[in-house]
Amino acid sequence: MDKRERWFNEGAPLFQKAMQQLGIAHRLPTGDLYYACPCCLFVFPYESLAEQNLTIEHVPPEALGGKGMLLTCKRCNNDAGRDFDSHAQKRAEFQSMMAGKGTSRPMRAVFEASGIKVNGEAQSTGNGWFLQGVAKQNHPEKLDAHEQALRAATERGEAPGFTFTLKDRFSSQRADVSWVRSAYLAAFSALGWRYILQPALNPIRQQIKPGSSANLPSIIGFNPDHDIDSRQILIVEEPVNLNSVAVVIGQYTIFLPDPWGSLTVEQLAESIGELRDGAGKVQCTLNGKIVPWPNGPMYLLDKMAS
Repeated sequence: MDKRERWFNEGAPLFQKAMQQLGIAHRLPTGDLYYACPCCLFVFPYESLAEQNLTIEHVPPEALGGKGMLLTCKRCNNDAGRDFDSHAQKRAEFQSMMAGKGTSRPMRAVFEASGIKVNGEAQSTGNGWFLQGVAKQNHPEKLDAHEQALRAATERGEAPGFTFTLKDRFSSQRADVSWVRSAYLAAFSALGWRYILQPALNPIRQQIKPGSSANLPSIIGFNPDHDIDSRQILIVEEPVNLNSVAVVIGQYTIFLPDPWGSLTVEQLAESIGELRDGAGKVQCTLNGKIVPWPNGPMYLLDKMAS
């Protein structure tokens, strides 16, 4: 039995029980077992495993150090990679580069010396910068003129007036949605169906669905001093204006509605906004119950209710 089959066999009966306890089991197509994609809530029968319509989802995205944690549908998994996760990866690379840390890949850039611009790539090595023009993206004469301008200025003992501009584009809003999505999936893996089926989570699912306009109020706290490898889930009891499921993934803390829907997404965003300083950092002391970080689906609330 592979991991996908094991996760289906464990998750589908708990999903059916949660639907029954909520009085909405009649919405299922038949009495058979189904697994719902936690992102779109579209239900899939067992045969979907062989058809590759249910896929292993990494939390956070694999490119950002995530590990396989649960099943989502193929469409949600693939579309999130394109619509959100790619922006989170580019922003992370940009932040690392600006902090002088080594980056895993070069970023597109435009170099200018004495008014001559060429297209190229820039990469941080952790000990400096590696900059190079890309021949295929420039006319050979322009590359030669750029090099000659740098050499001539050096020979005269002058500063060459060299600048470069990073050209890799990313949307901070879409990068934020990627982290919200990862937090939502980690919270689902830990707490289960009874947690995500509550109405307070509807705005989150609306935001992470394919084609979203990425306009969710900010429920993210960022602290560059945090360890990028930290992982934690906390059901926040104090302060009461932050009653939530706080999911810490590296430098990001995402505040999701708690299992009782004590606060809406908008109310959480307002409380977080009041704590945000001029640099965008959110610092606060949280007290509550720690939930183990899931290595796979745990369904804690579903199993407690069974």
